[in-house]
Amino acid sequence: MSEFFSNNWKYALIAYSLSGVVQAQVDGFNKGGGNMDVVASFSYEKGSAYYLAEGTAAIKRSRIAATLFAVRGFTEDLDLQLSIPFISNSTESAFQDASAFLKWLPIKTSVGNGKVTLGPALGYSVPLTGYQTEGVNAIGQHATSVIPMGVVQYTWNAGWFVSLVGGEVFASDPTPDALIGTLRAGHFNATHYWELFVQGQKADGGKNYRGIGELAPMSFTQLGVDFLKVGGKYYRPIGKRFGIVGEAGYVLSGRNVDQAVLLAGSFILHLRN
Repeated sequence: MSEFFSNNWKYALIAYSLSGVVQAQVDGFNKGGGNMDVVASFSYEKGSAYYLAEGTAAIKRSRIAATLFAVRGFTEDLDLQLSIPFISNSTESAFQDASAFLKWLPIKTSVGNGKVTLGPALGYSVPLTGYQTEGVNAIGQHATSVIPMGVVQYTWNAGWFVSLVGGEVFASDPTPDALIGTLRAGHFNATHYWELFVQGQKADGGKNYRGIGELAPMSFTQLGVDFLKVGGKYYRPIGKRFGIVGEAGYVLSGRNVDQAVLLAGSFILHLRN
């Protein structure tokens, strides 16, 4: 079952970021040499409050995002993925941060009733425009980042899998660096792919919204963003060339981040070698 998935379907697993905070943006599957997926995604994020360093603030905001994402396999082990998000809220609209990730998964070893996949990834993100960084309608923090990561996944022959992706975001000053990670578990076969995930980020210090003294920010670009998010996604193919994905997520806790619900839908074009 896993060989059928790996060699024929190469589902787009929608590993790109759908919010303004950096996320673990790679997974434990390869596309395969010459295969490519192009994805158009649309998302809506609704915040019911804003997580402070202690407690919450009664800040309610929403935004929509349109993201163009592409991933191509250069070999059976090496993938390159690119994403370009456009963010819009009540007063601001702009292209946010483009990102590129190179993922290499050279270790694929049979263990028990499945296989272990292991390897590194390296990401880079850069702001595309001089978007708004201040106030409740900020688009992002306008940081350039280098993101080294590690990937480990166990895939059962019956199509079940569990994976862990983690790394460090080395952001340009004054935005603090951050640890990031995603734990995924799910199932795939010829007719579907689904996953549940827990995703987190922990900033290395940083200022606080409404902070006082040394923790008071001169700019929102200095804020340290922490969050714990849960969610899931479901994919179905439409013939051999197309697919659709639905996703939902919720931010359980955090610091300098919205207590938000995320809903997203994506359309995928599969280009096969």
